[in-house]
Amino acid sequence: MKTKTRTETKTKLVLVNADLQQNNDLVEQAYTAITNVASDLLKKFELAKYRTHVSVEHCKDPQNTNLVREYICFFWNITLSNSKEGKSYIFISIDESGIEKFGSGLTNLLLRSAFKITESLEGQHSIEYSMRVNYMPMDIHNFFYRRIVEGETDFVSLFTVDHLAT
Repeated sequence: MKTKTRTETKTKLVLVNADLQQNNDLVEQAYTAITNVASDLLKKFELAKYRTHVSVEHCKDPQNTNLVREYICFFWNITLSNSKEGKSYIFISIDESGIEKFGSGLTNLLLRSAFKITESLEGQHSIEYSMRVNYMPMDIHNFFYRRIVEGETDFVSLFTVDHLAT
């Protein structure tokens, strides 16, 4: 006679209290503000490929477990993600060829704005913890182009910001 062993099922659900939800809402607002700055920075380029960005709403993808939203352009990958504990984070990765072609000035402007947006001020909830920058340049533009070639889906949208003639 075989004895059945009970297997425990693990859930990916996390109990989020009101304070954590408030912090996560602030981090999501910061993510939106940072991606707005990123889009504004792209307006100076004449070529559409440098003014285009991909928006991925990972929450609409049932296979996704912790990614929330993603902003991908030739220069950066900006990701809003949740940890296993349910805490929100903003990850910024920098493209190597963008730095090589245009220098670090554009990325410096983005990072300066991102740190200002997430800065802790007295009397406010602190979300400085949420910024995570990968300072090792990566190959983001190929990932960006692949997303463009794959086209729009239920959770992927493509945008091109208007050129701002200077």
